[in-house]
Amino acid sequence: MTLLPWLLAVGGGILGAIFGSFIGALCSRWPGGRSVMTGRSHCDHCQRTLTAAELLPLISYLLQKGQCRHCGGSVDRDQFWAELSAAAIGVCAFAFLALPQAVIFAVMAWLLLPLIFLDYRHLWLPGRLTFILALSGPLLCHWLLPGYDLALQLWAGAGAFAAMELLRLLFKLLRGKDGMGAGDPKLFGAIALWIPPPTLPFLLLIASGTGLFIAFMLRSKGAAFSSKMLPFGSMLGFAAIIVQCAAMLTL
Repeated sequence: MTLLPWLLAVGGGILGAIFGSFIGALCSRWPGGRSVMTGRSHCDHCQRTLTAAELLPLISYLLQKGQCRHCGGSVDRDQFWAELSAAAIGVCAFAFLALPQAVIFAVMAWLLLPLIFLDYRHLWLPGRLTFILALSGPLLCHWLLPGYDLALQLWAGAGAFAAMELLRLLFKLLRGKDGMGAGDPKLFGAIALWIPPPTLPFLLLIASGTGLFIAFMLRSKGAAFSSKMLPFGSMLGFAAIIVQCAAMLTL
């Protein structure tokens, strides 16, 4: 029986790495209008189709030292980081949480990862991914968590979206420019369907604090800075993973 948590952790890590490979491909192809569901993976430099041995999550990148085996071109590092992040989420979830909580935390974090990467790289929060996140939360949590109050969470999600959307519109009305993207309130509302409502202020505090820290670092280095440069959606996703992990540990 003592081996079971470790076996679950290893299984979660492997599943996470596989899912992370899909996330990396999604974030690489989708912004360019390419489908992740069709077409073989190929090197971005020499266009050679990659073999199965060259597509092993994490292992292929490390063995090939981040380069194409044929032309020596560099492999996108975000692919490796997506696989590593998803694998780490799987390991931590199933090593330290009870099975229902582990499933909820892992699925939520895995769904947030592509949104975090896409907003970080392209300041883009695809509505379809946000909708999947919003739909999955009530379905999964209501099924696995006996104490999950569906009505309360739906109100929390609607309230979180409305509050941030109102703030976004007021800023635009008063300043004549956008202070945040239109996808940020939708993401906040979707996240609120997963996490306990009392933790939402802490989530905003962590996300805002992260943004202030990044802004301070940019200014201290003399970098040209604009609020439009900050991927607030990425910060919301990062904060949600932290807050949900803490919430699941207390259950």
